[in-house]
Amino acid sequence: MLRSPRLLLLAIILFGAVAFLLIRPQSPIHSIRHAADSSPLTDPFAIPLKGKAPLGSSADVKNSTLGFERVFVINLPERYDKLDAFSLASSLTGFTHDVIEGIKGSTVVNKTLPTLENLPKKERSRDNIVGCWRAHMNFAQKVVRERISTALVLEDDSDWDVSFRDQLADLATGSRYISGTPTTPRSPYGDDWDFLWLGHCSAQQDPADQRRFVIENDDTVPPPNHRVNFNKVPDLNGLGYDNSTRMVFRANNGVCLYSYALSYRGAQKVLRWQNHVTVFNPIDMAIGYQCRDDPNFKCIAVFPQLVDSHKAAGPQSRDSDIGSFDPKNIREKGFTHNIARSTRLNVDNLMFGGKIEDQWADLPKLTGPRRTRFG
Repeated sequence: MLRSPRLLLLAIILFGAVAFLLIRPQSPIHSIRHAADSSPLTDPFAIPLKGKAPLGSSADVKNSTLGFERVFVINLPERYDKLDAFSLASSLTGFTHDVIEGIKGSTVVNKTLPTLENLPKKERSRDNIVGCWRAHMNFAQKVVRERISTALVLEDDSDWDVSFRDQLADLATGSRYISGTPTTPRSPYGDDWDFLWLGHCSAQQDPADQRRFVIENDDTVPPPNHRVNFNKVPDLNGLGYDNSTRMVFRANNGVCLYSYALSYRGAQKVLRWQNHVTVFNPIDMAIGYQCRDDPNFKCIAVFPQLVDSHKAAGPQSRDSDIGSFDPKNIREKGFTHNIARSTRLNVDNLMFGGKIEDQWADLPKLTGPRRTRFG
């Protein structure tokens, strides 16, 4: 019990001061700081990485996951042959990967699809499109469920240049520039992107964003007569660049998903957007439309592409689980569109120390180092 009026008055003053501190509104400075902070629900780099330190500005794109937290390959369980070939190629490039199981469309019931509008009536066509769509959705779902900051995915028949790691270093610099990332990013690819399009058969630059990161004198760029695409791509010559130039840019449409990366935030956006579409499209077109129509979906692409689909020597019926081919049709020599020095075609040379072979006899012989600049 307080026995002195002076002590009682002191206690009342102290109590009032503590109460004021607890209930007073935040100052404007504190409010601004909290509003600017990234939410751990949407910031891909606010997510703790399991068993790893977060990627920092010194993270090397040449590590075992190519500068991403994880790398995945999509593979149907019964296609052991494709996973064998992919695993060998990736081991010779020096990166590790986990498997996302491909999905048979016949196992995906219609009530789980966002819409039936535009879905093919023929069962085989429907199952091919739906199975592919679901496998890529499962990749996005895995990124979100396991709280992966960044993840690269490739199809199991994909191929890349033997200089893939050097190409990725340039892509990382370009992605940081296009995404407006500070000089000390947490990911080597920058901290403000949703979708990186490494392997496509069409990619269009956003007309509202004409910034470009330009790589010149690049001897991995395919000459125009060896570029194969199925829709619009940047006109490099029309933009004033020569035939040995590659560029990184903000994309707003595209086709084919030979390889791409999602940030955690980007995967969230894919799940949200693709599960609310009103017209069903193949997943590559659907992603392209999301890049075009979703103002909050930040897509960055590279052209010419860094990854494409390999067509191996042997029966063409082994190529795809979507198309149908006559098993009597035999391909004498394998090839990969748009890849100057194919890893798949140089497997023996990489394993046994042979000379790396160009895919085309007319590939220009350039001199001097690659040059990069902001366009």
